Amino acid sequence: MLIVFEGIDGSGKNTQIAKLVLFFRQNGVKYKLHKYPTAKAKDAFAHLDGKKDVPAVKLAGVFADDIMGEQGKLAREVADGFVVVCDRFLHSTLAYQGVKMDFGKLRQKLESMGAIVPDVVFLLDLDPGFSAKRKSAQKKPDRFERDAVFLSKVRGNYLRMAKEGFLSYKYAVV
Repeated sequence: MLIVFEGIDGSGKNTQIAKLVLFFRQNGVKYKLHKYPTAKAKDAFAHLDGKKDVPAVKLAGVFADDIMGEQGKLAREVADGFVVVCDRFLHSTLAYQGVKMDFGKLRQKLESMGAIVPDVVFLLDLDPGFSAKRKSAQKKPDRFERDAVFLSKVRGNYLRMAKEGFLSYKYAVV
């Protein structure tokens, strides 16, 4: 099974994933956890840290390539009986980069990549103003985390994806 957690920065993904992983450990459930972006997505981190301005089209490619580069590994883990949990997936690429690009065209491109379809997507929905305060209390916010207007648009994209069933027919909006 493939489970994906999505939501704007500060929505509680780390907290909920930690609770799920604890449940798996306590109950002997075999699981694997993946967090995106990975260290391989250097341009993504440089952009988020404000060290480099990466255009939205290129940034979408960086995020998508990072995730798609692990599809074989994810498929093997699912086939081997693991519950695979992903902290972000292609949904984040569409939600975030879809703010600055043509949402429909990006959606088509991502859907055509042949990614594994999650069994369920947990979308943690939170007001962007509240999430920005939460993130500021945790650490120095990156360029996405400190922009509540941008996060509001990202949130709208996430809710749109849940309604339309992007890359999964099972969404749980919490």
